[in-house]
Amino acid sequence: MLAHAPRVAIIGRISERGSDTHESERLARRWFAAVEEGAFDELGSLVHENVVLVSKLRPGVVVEGREAFVRFTRETVSASLYEAVTTTYHALDAQCVIVEGRMRWIDDDRVIRDDPVTWAMEFRDGLLARFVPARTMVEAETVLGRSVS
Repeated sequence: MLAHAPRVAIIGRISERGSDTHESERLARRWFAAVEEGAFDELGSLVHENVVLVSKLRPGVVVEGREAFVRFTRETVSASLYEAVTTTYHALDAQCVIVEGRMRWIDDDRVIRDDPVTWAMEFRDGLLARFVPARTMVEAETVLGRSVS
């Protein structure tokens, strides 16, 4: 059990990349930078009002809408997520990106888990509209209805 507040570390900080960086990758990097800082209260301003989040922390839980997202983040994510590390961003287009990495988190039995994860992310109007963990790149592509070129 952790004696301190959960911390989050991310590899792949926001950086000024060339014009070849898709908007979706830029937005995903901004998202994970906020997670890295533990700025969970600020994540509500980065999500679309009709956001849909499928939880990796609580299997079977689907969170819909900004208010429910803020409540879930405050009550569950901030207490359970210990570390999320991104390793690769696969921008599909301006709206969709697949992010690969790992996350360490505390399950309901208070056991620290370390899992590989692939996140399918879709943005609308510059805000996160869908956030779905997947087991593989192919699964993430299916979730987003797009494939990596």
